[in-house]
Amino acid sequence: MIGSIIIKIAFLGIIVSLGAYYLSFRNQNQKFLPYARAGYHTAVVGLMIASAILMYLILTHQFQYTYVWSYSSTTLPTGLLAASFWAGQEGSFLLWALLAGLVGVFLMSYATNKGYEGQLMFVYSLIVGVLLLMLIVKDPFLRVWQSFPGQVEAGFIPPDGRGMNPLLQNYWMVIHPPILFVGFAAMGATYAFAVAALLKKDYTHWVRPATPWFAFGVLSLGLGIMLGGYWAYETLGWGGYWAWDPVENSSLVPWLIGLAALHTMLAQRRSGAFVRTNLILGILTFVLVLYSTFLTRSGVLGATSVHSFVEPGWMAYILLLSFIIFFGGFGLLLLFVRMREMPSVPIEYNYMSKEFALFLGSASLIFIALFTIVGTSSPIITNLIKGQVSAVDISFYEQTTTPFGIAVAFLAGFAQILWWKSSKTRNILKNMLPALIIAAIATGIMIVVGLSTIMMILLTFAAWFVLVVNIQMAFKIGRGNPRFIGGAVAHIGVGLLFLGFITTAMYDRQQTIQLVQGEPVEALGYTLTYTGYSPAGHERWAFNVTAERNGRTINLAPVMYQSDFNNSLIRNPDIVNRLTFDFYLAPLGLDTKEVEGVAGSTHTLNRGIAKTFEDYSITFVGFDMDADRHMMGSSNEMVIGVMLDVTHDGSTERVIPEVVNRAGEMDFRPAMTSDAALQFNIQSIRPDQENPDRSSVRVEIVKGGTTLTSSGPARTQDVLVVEASIQPFINLVWLGTIVTIIGLIITIVRRAREARPRDQESWG
Repeated sequence: MIGSIIIKIAFLGIIVSLGAYYLSFRNQNQKFLPYARAGYHTAVVGLMIASAILMYLILTHQFQYTYVWSYSSTTLPTGLLAASFWAGQEGSFLLWALLAGLVGVFLMSYATNKGYEGQLMFVYSLIVGVLLLMLIVKDPFLRVWQSFPGQVEAGFIPPDGRGMNPLLQNYWMVIHPPILFVGFAAMGATYAFAVAALLKKDYTHWVRPATPWFAFGVLSLGLGIMLGGYWAYETLGWGGYWAWDPVENSSLVPWLIGLAALHTMLAQRRSGAFVRTNLILGILTFVLVLYSTFLTRSGVLGATSVHSFVEPGWMAYILLLSFIIFFGGFGLLLLFVRMREMPSVPIEYNYMSKEFALFLGSASLIFIALFTIVGTSSPIITNLIKGQVSAVDISFYEQTTTPFGIAVAFLAGFAQILWWKSSKTRNILKNMLPALIIAAIATGIMIVVGLSTIMMILLTFAAWFVLVVNIQMAFKIGRGNPRFIGGAVAHIGVGLLFLGFITTAMYDRQQTIQLVQGEPVEALGYTLTYTGYSPAGHERWAFNVTAERNGRTINLAPVMYQSDFNNSLIRNPDIVNRLTFDFYLAPLGLDTKEVEGVAGSTHTLNRGIAKTFEDYSITFVGFDMDADRHMMGSSNEMVIGVMLDVTHDGSTERVIPEVVNRAGEMDFRPAMTSDAALQFNIQSIRPDQENPDRSSVRVEIVKGGTTLTSSGPARTQDVLVVEASIQPFINLVWLGTIVTIIGLIITIVRRAREARPRDQESWG
């Protein structure tokens, strides 16, 4: 296939680029740079063409290709069909390679004529090269008869694909993975800067051009992580945005290390300290991204992670491990060799200085990363030691990371009021006093309304402190030089994030409820009434619940359906967004219970002829034989919907009671109007296949639904089991993310301008 050939050509291009870049800095000869650039651009163009080919094959349903057959289908909407490009291992590696290649184009332009291109692009080309090597091994262009030799005849074209995992069928699938992979590519650039500095023997000047790239890596990877958290909250029914899942954590760890490096690099630019620290952290950012990839793609966490990929095959498994060893060993060995040459800068600042506060904050971030990676790797560790896979409890992360989280939050505010080198204690106390008072008052109020544990009290105080201090600093800096406001704005976002974490963790309320159809239930300040289910498209079912509070009624429709893809029950919540809280309704299951019959009046309804019942007009429209209605039954059931149009006070709604035919035995499922005023119980149906207009049904109409008593015959009633919860001030989490991103963008722009050297010597 042409796509496979193009990937191999791209790999050859990156080999040429590697060789030419090596010769350019090894021989200090600029004549090799045009060849290096040409080779790199060849690789990038090849990746673009290969990506375009794969997208074309997906959009045109070329199911003879294994990857297209495995992750797409004719039933997927266009957006999700395009997103199936990165739904599997091969496609996600191609996406990563493409984005890494494009980031490298900007990196090359950034480094050109600044004396750094040879070493920097040599290292970065290594990264693009290993991704291309992985694509040669995990070829996305194999045909089904190549993937299943002896099982599929050559030339066979499946009529349809297997489709996408239902857990991925959400619009966030279109957005979240590309942003996350941009973060992975940016962390590759931070690694390239650190190793290039070692190759160039520039241990001090490299931090200036590298700082905006570290900030970009923190921004893009952090945004990808938080978008994943919102996806989980909105769609997966976790009841929250973070579950300490191993795959989540493995992306969090390199972000924490990158964030720590960003702060110590600022200290190095001022004092010259942290030379070795910044080089080590720069190396670890990408090595930990590779480790994250190994955890995600190797299948080693398949038993303990909700969204780990399946086994990739032994060759890809070995390659992933080899990449970790190669890049980690290359960077750290070079660091060890250069260690004696590095300047040892004496510490000239005191404990009351911005440098020392940055050091403590970065150390706290590193410890959070350390405990997180240990907990994340526990399935691998326990398997090696005990021969069985087990994961740590969520409480492990909460107990180990909370103390360091308190330190991070407090220092993010405390460092802002300190001067470089040293600060006077009197000035520190004077500047801190307003924030301390406000933080104490706000924390006291939160204690009164339920905050209890000492750790959460300290974290709350620190969160308010960082928020107030940085608001003060933002106003002060903004009046002077707005270009310097990025750090304060980012830390305001951090304060909002911490407060969002606290309120959703400490003040959320949850309740598991059984909703009998038509019977109101009081829960969490709402009156909930389950009114029945209806088709939601693509073999999905929406379970309709009205929620009434203070005279206002809202309609919720959480979705639940049985997926043939993985033979599991998929549950998607519905959320009512309010300024100060979210009302969250997640379906857990559908049950039935036997209830007494309901006293009502029985009527024969002829198709197309309206029947008057009190002040209602009821018309039998016809039978609903949609195949989707079979989803809620087993393979030996036939479900027929009886479509009734009910008109009242000038408005019409359709109500669909159902008839279930189980091998000749009839079962009738009632349905109600949305306001639960009328219930319709089918007694019998009389279809006329020759003349459908002569069809009729006999239906019992009950006013007031099942709230009336009766000595009638017993029947089954649907019972929807849901988990309702109140998520207070969860908008602070999303607002904090947005504000932090804005602060980082301002920082990137400022640091990029500062990185423009007046001459090559200013970069070393």
